[in-house]
Amino acid sequence: MDSRIWRHLPQGLIDRVLAFLPPPAFFRFRSVCKRWYSLLFSDSFLEAHLRLSPGLPWLAFFLLPPRPPLLYSPSAAGPPPPPAALLLLDPATPAWFRLPLSPLLPRGFSPAASSAGLLCFLSDDPGAKSLLLLNPLSKLSSHLPPSPTPRLFPSVGLAAGPSSLSVVLAGDDLISPFAVKNLTAECFHADGATGFYSPWATASALPRLCNIDPGRMAFAAGRFYCMSCGPFAVLAYDVASNAWCKIQPPMRRFLRSPSLAECGGRVLLVAAVEKSRLSVPRSVRLWSLQPCGRAWAEVERMPQEVYVRFSEAEAGRGFECVGNAEFMAITIKGSTDVLLFDFYRKEWRWAPPCPFIRGAAAGGGLRGFAYEPRLATPAIGLLDSSSSMPFQGFNG
Repeated sequence: MDSRIWRHLPQGLIDRVLAFLPPPAFFRFRSVCKRWYSLLFSDSFLEAHLRLSPGLPWLAFFLLPPRPPLLYSPSAAGPPPPPAALLLLDPATPAWFRLPLSPLLPRGFSPAASSAGLLCFLSDDPGAKSLLLLNPLSKLSSHLPPSPTPRLFPSVGLAAGPSSLSVVLAGDDLISPFAVKNLTAECFHADGATGFYSPWATASALPRLCNIDPGRMAFAAGRFYCMSCGPFAVLAYDVASNAWCKIQPPMRRFLRSPSLAECGGRVLLVAAVEKSRLSVPRSVRLWSLQPCGRAWAEVERMPQEVYVRFSEAEAGRGFECVGNAEFMAITIKGSTDVLLFDFYRKEWRWAPPCPFIRGAAAGGGLRGFAYEPRLATPAIGLLDSSSSMPFQGFNG
């Protein structure tokens, strides 16, 4: 950069140029001078950055404990420690990054969902659930009000817009200290543009004979999606109509480790197909939910040479998937291996080993979430009643 040119440019023009930088580049440039460093605390700059900066379809991973207890016992040596760090993967490069989390999280919270630069953590204790939203870049966090229904390990959905927030907790109702049933779901909605605020309203009843898998939901086109097992089915919750429905998956009798992911606005079902009498070889397949919301179409099948290596690494332990934009990642339970698929290039490849994981630290493997690095996540301000909502001009 020629300093003779840059020092004569209007400051407003320089700020606009900086607003186009993706967050990693901005953090490198902000050390140039105090003026650039202070932009991180300027509402007008953050508003411009939110509109102009290119989105980065990254993936976030957390190390899981080797064998998490089925129930947290108060007589044990205190709540489990929070995740020490957030491991970020840029699948386009691919390169790994590490963000420390220890000072930001209380004990007894585990990662549960993500959306639009926010990470959601769920309390581990059985009972009324507490949720914490965190922007790991700005280090801003806020708690949701406790959920009224006591639960054990519910499925969690999060959808955050520039000025809106929707959270869903479903299943694992504690009907006694020793029994759970999948009976109800609760929804939290807030919209800064319209002033709508509805904390933990009871959603419509869950479909009969469902057994919701604990963990994160996928969100696309106004619907949350989660898996039900025994037998396998996909449950969908429509936010606008406040209604649940059950969607039958393809080849459900032959599926193993089915998992849902959102990629580029599409809901994908990823599963291993295993049946000795099938006329096709064993494989991992990807299906896309069609616009009608009821039918599935196969969109990709893992090549046999990739599947051979994957099945050797997986060894029947099970796997999960997570997607973001044109990328999808498959993680193996109890392993730190990450298999990536690029929808644009139609390419399967293994991510390089994470340099921040060493030896026994691998624990129980990795759990992945979609993550888009953002300097500002104004929706988090909806949870702070003592402050006005920033960036009121944006619509969620």
